[in-house]
Amino acid sequence: MKIVINALSALRGGGQTYLINLLNEFILLNFDCELIIITNKKNTHIFDKYKSNNITILESSFASKNIIFRVLWECMYLPFLLKVKKINSYFSPGGIMVTLTPKACKSYTALRNMLPFDERERSRFPLFSYVRFKLWLLKHVFLLSYKMADKVIFISQYSLTEVCKYLPEIEKKAQIIYHGINEDFLKTQDSTEYLQFNLVRKEYYLYVSILDVYKAQKEVVESWVEMNSKGNEIPLVLVGPKYNNYGEEVVDLIASSKADNINYIGAVDYNNLPSLYQNARGFIFASSCECCPNILLEKLASGRPVISSDIMPMPEFGQDSVVYFNPYEDGSLEKAVNYLEKENNLDKYSKLSSIRAKSFSWKKTTINTFKFLLNQKID
Repeated sequence: MKIVINALSALRGGGQTYLINLLNEFILLNFDCELIIITNKKNTHIFDKYKSNNITILESSFASKNIIFRVLWECMYLPFLLKVKKINSYFSPGGIMVTLTPKACKSYTALRNMLPFDERERSRFPLFSYVRFKLWLLKHVFLLSYKMADKVIFISQYSLTEVCKYLPEIEKKAQIIYHGINEDFLKTQDSTEYLQFNLVRKEYYLYVSILDVYKAQKEVVESWVEMNSKGNEIPLVLVGPKYNNYGEEVVDLIASSKADNINYIGAVDYNNLPSLYQNARGFIFASSCECCPNILLEKLASGRPVISSDIMPMPEFGQDSVVYFNPYEDGSLEKAVNYLEKENNLDKYSKLSSIRAKSFSWKKTTINTFKFLLNQKID
């Protein structure tokens, strides 16, 4: 059996991390198949290390030029390549399927971005903004892709349910496969190397995520300032990159609040996050739009208590191991923090986090993904 995986769009972030985790596990498992990974000039160096007897890296310089050249390559040349190489399965994990595969080749795609399908979250962006138009366009491109694909992977029940509202028939060709957890977050990290900014071990709440509208950092900061006025002294630490005006607004809000217990550290290298996680008192995750909340899973794996948004799909993943709050309801975060700070609740939810984290592993994700791509029964 031969499988082609399209990694042209996996240039950074979650898409790249997803494929890296799959490949790390694939080389440890005994799958009877050959892989061809199609790469972009900008990410070939990331995947080159996986070259082996059964993994081939194929870089497309033409498709690497820009999105127009990529679409042309996927529409015009890729079907020919799939036929010549006698490929059995073609997987485009980025969610866009524009390739008409040969009859002998099954096509697979996945949904890993819920923003295009969440009208409430799209409305948070300016009406005539590029981002809002892009999300509207992606919604229709994704729906067309799911119609074209033979099979579709969903990474949460919630995401499948939402797409069924547009394409009720998609359930017949869908498979839910949760993401796993990077094992580095499961290992004990006693290092205090990253406890800077006057942080004290087990004495700060940590919110790690990109700064963006649907992550509700402004609401979290405003709630923390209100809590401070009532005597709260526990530090809040925000970590994550900022790519737009919203990030600047969060930083300005922290500065104008003059709160000495709210710190924005900025982006932290992924490999250094486990130590920062495991030294935290607790976590906050206020996102209101996720497909599979990877950061929430990492926080559970760190074995510290989590306060999470109660908006789906977070409860699907956290279940009863998490304290929930509504990031857009006044006083909700304060109530959740006060509850967690009650006697024994920190220890209780630390244990529940560790137990829940055991439900997710990249080994299980990889086995189920490749069984699906190989048209085998998933346990």
